[in-house]
Amino acid sequence: MSLSDAVRQEREKRKQSAFLRREHDILDQAEMAMLEEGIRQVSVDAIAARAGVGKGTIYKHFDSKQQVWVALVVRGYDHLTEVLGRVNDPVQSVHDWMEAQLYGAPRARLRRELSTVLCEDGLSMPIQRAYDRMQRRLVQLMVTTAGAHEGPARAYWLEALVEGALQKLQGPLKEPGFDEEAYIEAVLRSVSALVQISARPAKKDDGLTYL
Repeated sequence: MSLSDAVRQEREKRKQSAFLRREHDILDQAEMAMLEEGIRQVSVDAIAARAGVGKGTIYKHFDSKQQVWVALVVRGYDHLTEVLGRVNDPVQSVHDWMEAQLYGAPRARLRRELSTVLCEDGLSMPIQRAYDRMQRRLVQLMVTTAGAHEGPARAYWLEALVEGALQKLQGPLKEPGFDEEAYIEAVLRSVSALVQISARPAKKDDGLTYL
């Protein structure tokens, strides 16, 4: 490879890296704006202003505001998939996955709201693929602890538990003195204990089915 070719390749790598950083920043700013103001109140102009770029720059990365929304939802599910694969310990992986959602409850709510709107607009395909990747990884982890027969059901149970906990955190009715952090920690402790139990091989004479 000649020196000029090497220089061109290095320049292209830097341009691509800068492009990806700018795209990441655009998504960050769009997410923060929608968390503060709601999804319907945030325009492409507002996203561009917050990101410190021109409106045309947004359209170099995304075809429309809806595509910004799609990218945000896909990024959220991809992050959760990555969390499930960070460590080899299934119990810790599930704990981290739940923690990411419960401590990030506003983002989980935003992801759900965006998904609902985008599915109604016929833009569900990339979101479905991202969700399926996450779910497959969760099922794989549960299969390693509970076996091929019980694993999928326990993965679905964990998803339902997260949804229930998020509804509690985000719902309007809470008992006096409700402590969000204490509630989250209690849920995480309980789930970790239950997953650890399911990871233990049952004795033949147990006669027990672990949840």
